[in-house]
Amino acid sequence: MSIDTPKVSDRLCEYAVSLRLDDIPPEVVERTKQLFLDFLACTLGGHETAESAGPVTKAVANLVRGARGTCTVIGESDPYPPQYAALLNGTNAHSMDYDDIHRDSVIHPAVTIFPTLLALGEDSGASGKDFLAAAVVGYDVVNKIGKAHRTFMHARGFHPTGTTGIFGSTCAGARILGLPIEQARNAFGMNISQTAGALQYEVNGSWDKRIHTGLAAHNAILSLFMAQTGYRGSVEPIEGKYGYFTLYASKSLDAAKVVDGLGVEFEVMNTAVKPYPCCRCSHAAVDAVIAFVDENHLKPEDIAAIDIDIGKYSYSIVGDPPAKKRTPANVIDAQFSQYFAAAAAAARGNFTWQSYDLIDDPAVRDLMQRITLNPTDEVPQYGVKATLTTRGGDRLSADHPLPKGEPELPMSQDAFDRKFQEWARPALGDANTDEVIRLIGSLEDLENITELTRHLRVRPGGEGTKEAAAE
Repeated sequence: MSIDTPKVSDRLCEYAVSLRLDDIPPEVVERTKQLFLDFLACTLGGHETAESAGPVTKAVANLVRGARGTCTVIGESDPYPPQYAALLNGTNAHSMDYDDIHRDSVIHPAVTIFPTLLALGEDSGASGKDFLAAAVVGYDVVNKIGKAHRTFMHARGFHPTGTTGIFGSTCAGARILGLPIEQARNAFGMNISQTAGALQYEVNGSWDKRIHTGLAAHNAILSLFMAQTGYRGSVEPIEGKYGYFTLYASKSLDAAKVVDGLGVEFEVMNTAVKPYPCCRCSHAAVDAVIAFVDENHLKPEDIAAIDIDIGKYSYSIVGDPPAKKRTPANVIDAQFSQYFAAAAAAARGNFTWQSYDLIDDPAVRDLMQRITLNPTDEVPQYGVKATLTTRGGDRLSADHPLPKGEPELPMSQDAFDRKFQEWARPALGDANTDEVIRLIGSLEDLENITELTRHLRVRPGGEGTKEAAAE
């Protein structure tokens, strides 16, 4: 199979190395800052709470073996070499499933792009302007590729945040490093031999999904450093005869769509932010259930049944097979169970990381058995129609075509700040937390990104460095 299309890979690389902050509308710059702050919140949350954080940190420490580094692992004290800092930050950022998501591409862009840029930005002394422009590049490249392949990657068993993510991270990295076009093309070409990430983690609730994003950032840096030495990469890694679309999709795709709106429609504006740490496919139902129980003062024992009309794609991720999804055995299982998300939301009237303490709660387990999902084409992607029947026979219904946090239902700046503060204050301290928020607000004015990153480190066994907070 070959794909008849313009040389989209070359056009993406040309866009990457040429975009300047002055080319980007102010509202796009501001949205990029919000998404960066959200990434930092997710990374600190994953570092502090995820059961996978300790093992992956120990493994990477063993790999470093005394090598000198310049790059921050958020929430740690020691600097790491850039590829290893990106590996850890990318893995931690995706561990809570709290990170941003692009509806049309079904990709979490922040968790591969920002780990790459933080590491390369620190290592090269990049400015805030270059950091922001590179981030916009990364979001555009990964999400425009994703909009072209849509859910075909999932259908083949791939996790596109990891597999597509490396292409966006590499283009973003080429921009922040100021690579010439030929080096950018070589790095991008190497990505076709690096892209990986399978959905097999669903079988036993493994931690594989979390490290897909870290590996994408790590491998992007590897390809960029190789390209800087003159190492030659493949041509046409997206559209070629043995390129990404041919090998990873189930049918021929129109690769020309990858460059639709490039430099005009900025994908950060189409990216959603999560108010709940679980799969996005569950969010609209959580919105509905929280409203039901809050407005009617309901408890799980008051609920006879919850019926949810859900899109077929979402059902395949969080609803099927019902027997397994109704009996989650661990956090990963619960993160991808609509039954658990709805039942836990009913139990406490909210959904937070502490909701996973309810995995074995008898009332929540019982309510999961009374929740029915109806897969249908009649609701939008990520939307639901929900009906709750009380023990007294009352029927409460709601139509949620979009979950909260989508661009049409945006979070306020105050909500972004609170999400970051929740995870940053215990780890970094109040002064560093407040300073990070202030610096991101004027990120384009920073001469060196290290003015920010020094506030993201902690003392060994303690909170954020007092020296950073005092400067």
